[in-house]
Amino acid sequence: MKIISYQHVSTVYSNENGESSRKVLRVIVDDADEFANMARSTGILLEGPVIQEDKRVYTLLANQHVPVTIQSEK
Repeated sequence: MKIISYQHVSTVYSNENGESSRKVLRVIVDDADEFANMARSTGILLEGPVIQEDKRVYTLLANQHVPVTIQSEK
C-alpha cells in the first residue's frame, strides 16, 4: 500500500442555521481496500467503502473529530 497524495479541503454543507463549512483531510492511496484492512487490523474504526466516481472511499474521524477520507487513486 502506498500513499499517493493528501490534501486539506473545505466542504460546504447546509444545516438548519444556513451554510457551514468544515475541513476534511483527503488521503489518496493506491489501494483503499488494502489500507482499510491494515487500519482495521490496528483497531481503527472506518466507515465504508462507498463508491464515488468509480473510486472506493472510506471515512474515519481523526483527533479533534477531523474527518478523513481514504480513497483509491484509480
